[in-house]
Amino acid sequence: MAGGGTPSDDGGAVSDINVTPMVDVLLSLLIIFMVATPQQNAQMPITVPSQAPQQNPNDPDAMLLISIDAAGKAKLGESDLSDDFDAMVEQLKKNEKLQSDGKVAIDADPKTPYGRVIVVMSAAHASGVPSVGLASNRL
Repeated sequence: MAGGGTPSDDGGAVSDINVTPMVDVLLSLLIIFMVATPQQNAQMPITVPSQAPQQNPNDPDAMLLISIDAAGKAKLGESDLSDDFDAMVEQLKKNEKLQSDGKVAIDADPKTPYGRVIVVMSAAHASGVPSVGLASNRL
């Protein structure tokens, strides 16, 4: 089109920004700062116990443990828990230490059926215990 308002490529001004020099400067600055920054590999000395602390069953500060054997029989400490869900909930509600601590760990035999572990966990939650965890062996 003759006489149009669009400039031709022959003599028109370039309005695009050339970002190549800016990228070169930024990468150079990044490399300079990476080299100049001191390394933070200082190790903090810590003391790791050589053996896990052993809990005495008569220790009043010990966490309560519900153990489940391979046959699915659950015990809270030394006392047996009922197989009936509602009776188990009532037994857990009557345990003063469990209700005051608000936490219990479940230690199940590896051969225990998974469903039995879930039933015991549900009973603990239903009895008002907010924190029910799983006990594990040290890796």
